[in-house]
Amino acid sequence: MRYVCLWSSAWPSAAAFDAELVPAFLGLAPRVVVGEGGRVWVDARGLHASLLADHLLEVARAHGVADARAGTALTPIGAEVAATWHPAFRDLVLRSVAAGDAIHRPSPSPVTIVQPGHDRAFLAGFPVAILDPSPFLAALLDGIGVDTCGRLAGLDAESVEIRLGADGVRLWNRARADDDRWLFRTPLRALPSASLDWMEYALRDSERLLFVINALLAAVCAALAAQGERARALTLLFSLADKTQHELPLRSARPTADQTRWLRLVRDALERCTLPDAVMGIALRIEAVTGNDGAQGDLFDRGFASAEAVEVMLANLADDHGELVVAPRASEHPLVERRTRWVAEEPAAVAGRTSTAVAGRTTTSADRPPTVPQLTLQLVTPPEPITVATEPRRDHEVPTRYRDARGWHQLVDVAGPDRVSGGAWDVAYAREYFRCVRDDGLLVWIFHGVERPEPDAGHGAWFLHGWWD
Repeated sequence: MRYVCLWSSAWPSAAAFDAELVPAFLGLAPRVVVGEGGRVWVDARGLHASLLADHLLEVARAHGVADARAGTALTPIGAEVAATWHPAFRDLVLRSVAAGDAIHRPSPSPVTIVQPGHDRAFLAGFPVAILDPSPFLAALLDGIGVDTCGRLAGLDAESVEIRLGADGVRLWNRARADDDRWLFRTPLRALPSASLDWMEYALRDSERLLFVINALLAAVCAALAAQGERARALTLLFSLADKTQHELPLRSARPTADQTRWLRLVRDALERCTLPDAVMGIALRIEAVTGNDGAQGDLFDRGFASAEAVEVMLANLADDHGELVVAPRASEHPLVERRTRWVAEEPAAVAGRTSTAVAGRTTTSADRPPTVPQLTLQLVTPPEPITVATEPRRDHEVPTRYRDARGWHQLVDVAGPDRVSGGAWDVAYAREYFRCVRDDGLLVWIFHGVERPEPDAGHGAWFLHGWWD
């Protein structure tokens, strides 16, 4: 990113800045921020920075600001120093020159351009005072003989941290043209929302609440469709008769702008929710959206071109194998990939279990116990061979990083090993499992071992067995 900084003595503070200048500057650049101490920051990304600075100064002079200066650089500190290099520093410059320091002379032009890649060299000859250190830091720097940005930047990070502390490290980074200030924040865009309030009556019936929510969903889903977006999460806010509010967050497994699908989720949520009082108003707001790019098709959606082929395929399967329904059966096998098998069942038996009567009525979602969010193990079957780097820990080796088809992954925490062995002689196995946390936060499950161990098998190969999400 390229920055343009403007400075004028007529802007001693942000409050003194002429409000009419901001719209004028926005006519030349996409983003403008009024900072402290007479500094105005302009985003010059994708623009010719020096020409933009000239035009900005012309606009400033047209509004009566005659002494405005501008600086352009790849870093905020470079542009700031380039813009604020003015006669106000004259006494400081004379003292620096008398001390024999190589100091940059003031530019006669109102625009100072710092060439890309030269920000640190540009700052090196300036006094440390241009970085605006605190009086305490300034005294410490003076005591150790550091009076220019170049001398401060030449120190090593460990010495700066020990002698000057955290504030000194920040000043040291600035002297090295390492400025992490976030000047141009991304503006928040208002997501679609809708609300309806009433005063004459209060609603308790869920069907009437659904009628109101359906109308709000129609407006919100239409706004999403117009913007080419799909909602991932929304929140219902109920205004109750006792002057309180009740929030009901909803999340779709797949982002959608389908009003019918969201209404189905709302109906299921209301069956599980008990509102403490009657409702006097409802607000619906979208919490997260995604674009429509790469929308995954549903094989069973009749609106897709593949629907007819899927129907034919299912009919052929039913003709060849009958109406086959399978259910998982878990065993106590030590190896997790051999623990579950699928058993064929009669469709009528499965249907009978899902519609079990409770107290003379069919169960609903409200009868099911609430679920607690938890991580789910995603198995890689068969386990994926990987390359692992290890280091010794007591009586075993622990992995420190591994490489798969996507490249190397650093491991920041490792728990294990959990040793598993057994089996008959011809199908014996021996494994050491490790639960690891990668540097990107993913929790993975890896192991090394052998099947049918032999005397020369050694420690075996390494495998990625799964991850949790």
